[in-house]
Amino acid sequence: MFGTGDIRDGKAVVTADVSGFTPEQLEVLEAYQAMQQAMVSADHDAMRDIVEEGTTFTHMSGYTQTKEEFIAEVGGPLTYFHSDVREVDVSIDGDWAVLTGVVALTARAYGAEGTFPLNVRQSLHRVNGRWLYSKRA
Repeated sequence: MFGTGDIRDGKAVVTADVSGFTPEQLEVLEAYQAMQQAMVSADHDAMRDIVEEGTTFTHMSGYTQTKEEFIAEVGGPLTYFHSDVREVDVSIDGDWAVLTGVVALTARAYGAEGTFPLNVRQSLHRVNGRWLYSKRA
């Protein structure tokens, strides 16, 4: 399933053009990228710090996990090798932001391996000046 676009270098990168982003939009993207890097590095402590309590994760299969269930599987059944944000947009409304785009994620997920083009929609919440992964209530 691996093709020429598959990379296993342990990095989270942005190849999308973000030259028109405001400083605040870049802050949101940086928070998103911090989580992507934590996933690729299987840094569970960093993931706990970046994800707001009560947040759930829904996989492309539709399977939903709590924050702790998801984090516990990263580096095991969910092993991430590379993340590339290829298209991205960030909209901000006060202390809430929504990042949408296309991410090419090279991973092994429950036995399936490859680079998966994922349409992402991630809510982030600004708490004490920091953008955190969240689920908007």
